[in-house]
Amino acid sequence: MKITISAKNTELTPSLKEYVEKKIGRLQRKIDGTAHADVVLKVEKYRHIADVNLNIEGELIKATESSKDMFTSIDLVYEVLEKQIEKMKDKLYKSKRRQSQQGQFTEAPTEREPIIVEEEFIPKPLTVEEAIMKLNEEDKHFVVFNNSENGKVCVVYKKKNGDYGYIVTR
Repeated sequence: MKITISAKNTELTPSLKEYVEKKIGRLQRKIDGTAHADVVLKVEKYRHIADVNLNIEGELIKATESSKDMFTSIDLVYEVLEKQIEKMKDKLYKSKRRQSQQGQFTEAPTEREPIIVEEEFIPKPLTVEEAIMKLNEEDKHFVVFNNSENGKVCVVYKKKNGDYGYIVTR
């Protein structure tokens, strides 16, 4: 991991630089791949601020923490970065898992071709009302019948809203 350290309104002591490199460098264990960290240490009045931008293969993670001591600020920003890296890894894991599951579901229908079952059917002569009663009694999706009133082959089906549809052939 490449770490760039800069300081504003404070002196960057060797011990402070070493501590940042050690602490932020520890994040490399949690990262799969290359990373670059830009660390800015600032002092504003009584606040010691540690600001870190972590670039992990194009993904940018930002964290800023402040306290009365610079070492404490670095510890706090480390904890925040650690949590954000875990979140990013979980998100990446879930998206990869979702993609693999979608791949499984899309491959399954192509392996098996649909089976077409041919049945011979002779429509019975019924009225529309009788066909609706038969549709409800037998819990079917549709009923094909020979309309006794006009002699044509017809279909009665149940719509999603609870109404009935009626198809007359020519």
